[in-house]
Amino acid sequence: MLTCCMIFAFCQLTMAQIKFSASAPQSIPVNQNFQLNFTVENGNPSTFNPPSFADFNVLGGPNQSSNMVMSNGRVSQSMTLSYILRAKKEGSFKIGKGSANIEGTNVESNEVTITVTGPVQQQQQQQRRDPFADPFFQDDPSQQEQPKKADNSEVQKQLRDNVFVRLVTDKNSVYLGEKVTATLKLYFRLGIGNVAMPKAPTFDGFWSQEIQGPKEKKPGVETINGQQFNVAEIQQYNLYPQKSGNLSITPAELNMIVQAQIRRNRSFWDNFFGPQLQNMEFKAQSNAVTINVKDVPSAGKPSDFSGAVGKFSYSAKLSAKEGKTDDAVTYSVKISGAGNLKTIELPKPELPDGFEIYDPKIKEDIANNAGGMSGTKQYDYLIIPRQPGEYKIPATSFSYFDPTAAKYITLSSPEMSLKVTGAPSQSITASSAISQKGDVSNLHSDIRYIKTKTAKLEKTPSPFFGSIGYVGLFASPFLLFIGLIFVRKRNENLAADLVGAKRRRATKLAQKRLSIAQKHLSQGDKTAFYDEVSRAMWGYVGDKLNIDQSQLSKDNVEEKLLAKNVQPDTIYKLKNLISTCELALYSPIGAGDEMKQNYDVAINLITGMEDEIK
Repeated sequence: MLTCCMIFAFCQLTMAQIKFSASAPQSIPVNQNFQLNFTVENGNPSTFNPPSFADFNVLGGPNQSSNMVMSNGRVSQSMTLSYILRAKKEGSFKIGKGSANIEGTNVESNEVTITVTGPVQQQQQQQRRDPFADPFFQDDPSQQEQPKKADNSEVQKQLRDNVFVRLVTDKNSVYLGEKVTATLKLYFRLGIGNVAMPKAPTFDGFWSQEIQGPKEKKPGVETINGQQFNVAEIQQYNLYPQKSGNLSITPAELNMIVQAQIRRNRSFWDNFFGPQLQNMEFKAQSNAVTINVKDVPSAGKPSDFSGAVGKFSYSAKLSAKEGKTDDAVTYSVKISGAGNLKTIELPKPELPDGFEIYDPKIKEDIANNAGGMSGTKQYDYLIIPRQPGEYKIPATSFSYFDPTAAKYITLSSPEMSLKVTGAPSQSITASSAISQKGDVSNLHSDIRYIKTKTAKLEKTPSPFFGSIGYVGLFASPFLLFIGLIFVRKRNENLAADLVGAKRRRATKLAQKRLSIAQKHLSQGDKTAFYDEVSRAMWGYVGDKLNIDQSQLSKDNVEEKLLAKNVQPDTIYKLKNLISTCELALYSPIGAGDEMKQNYDVAINLITGMEDEIK
């Protein structure tokens, strides 16, 4: 009965104040490593700047972990960045304040003073616990018994039987592009605390996104094999498979402290008070999951199908029905609904001759929740008429696959009219106009002007045979042949170096997108700003590391960057910036100064990674 009361007391979740603190041992021998932690409670830092470690060697870090800390019946969410340090010499040293931007506010941690003593041999001290004290938490951390590793096989079995982790998916067989929701759940029948996830599941082959749930979550109760367990949802993910076949989701790992029941002997005290409770370190690993991803049916597949899966509506419109030559008109195509919106490409309009069309400006208003992605996606094409006339803009179509009905659906926009007035544009010459149609033109040379009068013949002052002009004309076919071989070889080399081409254009494209983001920043358009910054960062790392769009994920990018010897602090800042952009697109977030700070972080990251990625 006492144990049950404690379990439910530990599971009462309450909102807590945002805190940012640093912690480390007060004293450490010079020959031993120690861990320095920067902890953010109940907040999501967008940037983090560590202090100087001039008096210490940095052996590892920053390592990030998310924690669900249960203390005195309250639960608070926290994120910890940890460094492994070793002092360079003996003495008393001060580690300065770390700084972070949390929920739009710049905050600083406390300073930490560490006394470094002479080299010693570490000794394990055994302390007898007070059986009447709070077995889990004490006011004075220095007096709190440190958790022990569960080496006893009987204790290990008790922990495994009463605490475990499951990765649960709502479907095990889906179509390519169809949503799968994966939920990581913690089941427990003993008191638990200090839950951290050092290893998250990986979703190779999926486009994945974490579902941002409420900060205050109450555990539920489920019955497993006739026994009731408390269940806490650690994290939820929406997954959209990008390739067919059997795709595996790797297990996650959770570290925690568990209250194990220890019976040392059959004494009077054990029988009267019950077994002794002792804090034990415990690592739980979830199950692996395999998802069978089926190709969409080939029978009846529309020619314009581009991979959209879900349920959508489709529309297209012109910003004006009349215009003048050289004046821009916007042609917009828009889809609304639920499905794999992030990965969908919308159709490009087929325009009559005499128009120029530019790459579209993409607008997205997409929410990500337990039901999946839903919202709108719009492409705005800038088109410029160069010749006057009455034009018909052909109808466009958009096809998607409905996995519920297992059939394709094609939606069409109406044909639209555009009247263009004014003089023909001077921006397009006759030569370029013909070249736009794909014809090979050689104006003023294929048909010569026919003279109506007989020209007066003059005697050539010297014979043409053997002259410089004769030799040049004779040699020109050979020179032209050699030139064609050189051009062909150059084009083949460029075509073969696709990876190099992507890497060369990565910085240029990122800077172009960031310049667009800067315009949105000056206009105060938060959604458009974070959308462009997100595209700039994902596009840069994708091109620079040669990662296909379908394989882009934070874990994959981190692995590739570490292989390129990119600094861990740079990787952390990149992941934080991308998370901030995603959060800003789906929930309210500060603007103004915070947007400017994130813009500066993006610029510095591009510059820094350009030097680090070789």
